[in-house]
Amino acid sequence: MPTERPQGVKDVVRLFEECRTRVSGGRELPVIALLGGRGSGKSTILRWLGYLASNRPNALYDFASAPPKRPHEVAARLALGLSARFPRQPAVLFPRLALGLLVANTTLSLGGADPRTVRAELKRALRHAKESNEAYERSSDAVEAIGVLQDLNLVPLPGINLVLKLVQFGLPRLPVTVMWRTGLSWYADGPHRPVDALMRLNELAESAAPEDQDQIDRLLCAAFVEDLRDHFLRHPRDRECVALLDNIDAPRGREFLDLLVRIREANAALGLGHDPLLVVATAANARGVPGPYAPHLPTELRLRTPQDASYEDWLTTIPRPASTVKWHWYPVKLRDLTEPEVTTLAERTAAALVHTSSLIHRLSYGHPWSAHVLLDAAYAIVVERRGGAAELRHILDFAVSLPGPPEDPMPLDAAARRYLLRDLSEGQRVGLRICAAARAFDSALDAGVLEEFDQLTKDTLRRDIDARLWLVPPVPEDAGSRGGRGSGYLEHCREEGRPALVLQPWLRLVLLEALSQEPPDAPSGWITTHEKLRGWHQREQGPRRHVLDARYHSLALNELDCTVAYLAERFSELPSTDQWLYELYAITAAPMRVPVTPSGPGLLGSSPSDRVRELARHLAPASLDEHWALTMLVTAVWLAADPRNRVAHSAPELNSTIAAMFHQLAALPHSGATGLLREAERYEPRP
Repeated sequence: MPTERPQGVKDVVRLFEECRTRVSGGRELPVIALLGGRGSGKSTILRWLGYLASNRPNALYDFASAPPKRPHEVAARLALGLSARFPRQPAVLFPRLALGLLVANTTLSLGGADPRTVRAELKRALRHAKESNEAYERSSDAVEAIGVLQDLNLVPLPGINLVLKLVQFGLPRLPVTVMWRTGLSWYADGPHRPVDALMRLNELAESAAPEDQDQIDRLLCAAFVEDLRDHFLRHPRDRECVALLDNIDAPRGREFLDLLVRIREANAALGLGHDPLLVVATAANARGVPGPYAPHLPTELRLRTPQDASYEDWLTTIPRPASTVKWHWYPVKLRDLTEPEVTTLAERTAAALVHTSSLIHRLSYGHPWSAHVLLDAAYAIVVERRGGAAELRHILDFAVSLPGPPEDPMPLDAAARRYLLRDLSEGQRVGLRICAAARAFDSALDAGVLEEFDQLTKDTLRRDIDARLWLVPPVPEDAGSRGGRGSGYLEHCREEGRPALVLQPWLRLVLLEALSQEPPDAPSGWITTHEKLRGWHQREQGPRRHVLDARYHSLALNELDCTVAYLAERFSELPSTDQWLYELYAITAAPMRVPVTPSGPGLLGSSPSDRVRELARHLAPASLDEHWALTMLVTAVWLAADPRNRVAHSAPELNSTIAAMFHQLAALPHSGATGLLREAERYEPRP
């Protein structure tokens, strides 16, 4: 059970407490679905919510930790967790569900018997369960531990089966006669006697027909809901009970919740009160979660951010009248960590790591799992090995081990790819590596870079990456993305229209690392891919972005000379300095095949400042002679696009070079001097 609050969960906790607070008579409750890509901290948040709810009835179930279960089996496991005893609180009892489970899941055979015999047989079974429980309580203290062991997929319950355990542990103080009357009366079906309904349930249990199994699920899950509703009517409480369901996008993970929603709809139609079960579920695949429609969002699903989510927001968006049941769901997309939150994680690990938090955040963009792995690597480099900025520049080469079965350590970037893309096929992983070369993900598909792949990969890659929430709005390209101050101030220069989605920057970085390790001229190599993308953009007519993206891929191919020549020409053509700066940053966002100079035994490579001069001399000798300041500026801004080239503690290492080159350009006779001086200030230290 966690004892330290995870970072970045404040708004999720606020939403949880808003919905968990019970009002007199009860109210409609949403099915909260926390969505996030692999490694976004969903399970960690769910465990924290379980900790916050640990003094009230709650249960945790992980659909990914056990073979798929039918909905009534999930209900039974939740009931066992919810029936745990708490001081000065009456235990939640499940007489209807327990009786139904006993009839459906034991070796009782009621077919062909007369009602009197059926009653006697059922009472004997209940008494046997009660007597077994009393003997078990005398011989073991395991009963007291049941309330603590919430994850019922992982907890082995010794002795008798789950059905009898629900009867024993869930109803330890309830006389058999009371349970008999309470449970039996609920099964009455119009003119039919309750015993007839139980006999029918017993017959259905012996059938393997899907429609018969569905009836069992429907009846027993309805009994589960009615037991909860009835208990809270008789015993008013200040909090709803909580079901925490992890990985509902696993096989059959949605079936229980879909059935719960249908039961709530049926109860509402009958004028019954609201049940007190607050469900918080998690999923890494947005396609596994229903919800209101919204264009331009992952799988066209309306997602709320944690800071915008609230019970009132969910309530006011319910359509009246509702044409579907999707309104019951409330999808909330988890956010990444902010830089201050990464700094807090660094402080918790070691005070010496605080100065690395900016690098960790810029590399991971706050992706929780990746930030933790990078912090562990930084701890080994800085604290254990006494390394500095030169060693941190090679942090992606640091060997780490993945959780799970033991295997040999691997470079951090390879470990990240293996973990983050575990849910994709091998073909999809290779295709994604190639698509990472494009600035916008859809450009890669439109350019035909996957034409050599099988049809299934081409058809599913975009869909699956979108559903797994790896496509995000682009980060503004300006001084803020190069180590300076300010962000978004050049967005007014962007062309009209919605910005194309891009791969999450950290995932794209580790994919580009893999692409750079391929033979460059191979069909899926760096040169081949960027040349294909550049050619497609050059052939496209219309939006200005195609011109900039063609130049972007030229720079990725190390064509620095022609990039400087183009920017020198545009310097006098464009009507404003902001527009020129927008093009400068858009083009120099191009990835480098070798962003950090290779290291070896006793060799840590050139510093970023030294490498600016080396690259300029090597890749753009003509431009260096004709446009010295502009060549140095373009090279420095290009290098600064990778966070590993701006590691220094106080000010990023290339800031002084970039500021000096802007001053040099401002000294030339033209009308844009003021804008260039203002841009230089964004890279200069402030007191």
